Amino acid sequence: MITATRVDLVAVARREQALLTAALASVFSDRDLDTRISRALGYPAWPQPLTLLPDLAPELTTAAPHLTAYLAFAITAGHATITEITNHGWPDSPAAADAAWLLLQHADANNEQRRTLLPALTAAVERGHADPRHLALLTDRECTVRGEGQQYGTLRLIRDDEPALLFPLAGTSADVDAARRAIGLPDLADDAQFAFSPLTPYGAARTCPTNSWQPRVLHGLQPDRIAVPADRPDPLPDNAISVYLGATLRHRNQMRRVRDALPAPLVSTSRWLDIDPLTRASCQLDAGLALNQLAARLCLADVARCDVLIAFAEHRRSHGLGVEIGIALALDKQVIIIGAPRCSFDMLPDVTVVADFDDAVRAAARLGFAAGRGPV
Repeated sequence: MITATRVDLVAVARREQALLTAALASVFSDRDLDTRISRALGYPAWPQPLTLLPDLAPELTTAAPHLTAYLAFAITAGHATITEITNHGWPDSPAAADAAWLLLQHADANNEQRRTLLPALTAAVERGHADPRHLALLTDRECTVRGEGQQYGTLRLIRDDEPALLFPLAGTSADVDAARRAIGLPDLADDAQFAFSPLTPYGAARTCPTNSWQPRVLHGLQPDRIAVPADRPDPLPDNAISVYLGATLRHRNQMRRVRDALPAPLVSTSRWLDIDPLTRASCQLDAGLALNQLAARLCLADVARCDVLIAFAEHRRSHGLGVEIGIALALDKQVIIIGAPRCSFDMLPDVTVVADFDDAVRAAARLGFAAGRGPV
């Protein structure tokens, strides 16, 4: 319970993230519910945040207990955070400031009250006492909830080196760049390298640097232990050869094309390819911490249920992909790597190195049949 006394924003943020992880997992695992919520929130044309579901489709808020719990808490936490900052100003502590931003970013049910805090945050940024990304993200969130375009262009992703905005810009790219420079952020083009995953200017999970402000201490906020709903993976056809497609987020669109080109009996188990904030309500753009938790759970489960893992050598600069390959090998899964060998994985007996995708498909089918999978 959040009391009316001085609020411990860090503790509230921990709880909020734990509840959000459980809510996203429950929605993502129910494809029909995810589709209905996404439709109610206006995806993909002008997607409204999950926190506005009680206003837009109240009948869906009780469709999953974890979703109900998160939405109730988000409203209470948002109100408490707004009251805290109204009474005591923007936090000086880096950990509390990060927590305040995260809670306000999800305080969409209190959008008008949230808007009144932007001048105080602007003043803190001008003094060098606050992260300019906090101001930019909160401003864009507040504007888009009111149906206006983004002033800073923060609600975007980069896929296959192409920018994808959840919402249009309020002005031209030059106008947006001028606004960004005024608060110490790089131009949109220069900032693209940090847009391959949801922005999280928060604690140890900070995915992008700031120009004029850095936290004195990066506090990793471990979420409360809240039971995440049981995973419900998509069923696989009988006698299918299940293939896990490993890559970085940067190459997600490429791997989707690979998935769509898999010939029978090969079937992908890689649900992480569907974690897309551009199209699904269960994958909010700025739910980066909770979304990463969800992605990790899906990857572990989907590697475990595959027969063969396929990855491109050029993608293996990512530590995360190396972990997935390691998990597959530890579970006695076959691994196929497309391209020139780059590390010691390539020398292990369960790793097959091939030249191209067609060779990978043939190798996956051969390995699957050898393991007794595929049509009888």
